[in-house]
Amino acid sequence: MRFSTSIVAAFLMTGVSTVLGATFTVTVGNNASLLYEPSSVTAKAGDVIEFEFTSKNHTVTQSTFDKPCVAKADGVNSGFQLVPAGTTIFPKWSITVQNDTAPLWFFCAQAPHCSKGMVFAINPTAEKTFDMFHTTALASAPAAALPLAPRTEALLAHLAPRPPRAQPTATTSAAAGTTPAANAGASTAESQVEAREATAL
Repeated sequence: MRFSTSIVAAFLMTGVSTVLGATFTVTVGNNASLLYEPSSVTAKAGDVIEFEFTSKNHTVTQSTFDKPCVAKADGVNSGFQLVPAGTTIFPKWSITVQNDTAPLWFFCAQAPHCSKGMVFAINPTAEKTFDMFHTTALASAPAAALPLAPRTEALLAHLAPRPPRAQPTATTSAAAGTTPAANAGASTAESQVEAREATAL
């Protein structure tokens, strides 16, 4: 009877361990880096991948092999996990592997982290390797800003501050204390005196 009980207990323990699976811990942004460490894992169905966010504000967002930096429409997403400076208890998020024959691809949705290589993979294959996925992500640099429409540029130019207008300044003649108008009047008076004197002669 004892032998039978031992067999049943061993069987139950084996069953529990199979259901629970293994747990893989992946650190996100350790030491303020743009990395998942490790960058990929090989897991079995039932295994748990636990992500621990240790700095900044990152995500674990599912994508596809061909488009590493674009969120998959029906994929999983941790959402942004903000880690304030000085934090000692870090947020965690986990997923359970359902199918170990299908690779899973992830990236950080905080721009431009993905185009700088912040990607992660579960069960990459020989045909679709992590290095290939990583290289595609690096090539997904953010597009350059589109030029403004002409009307928008004209509006911005109209709204731009303009330099103040220069204020007119008074000028003085070479003679101290006199203005050009005063000098002109004096010259006219002198001419009239000279004309009268000429007439008298």
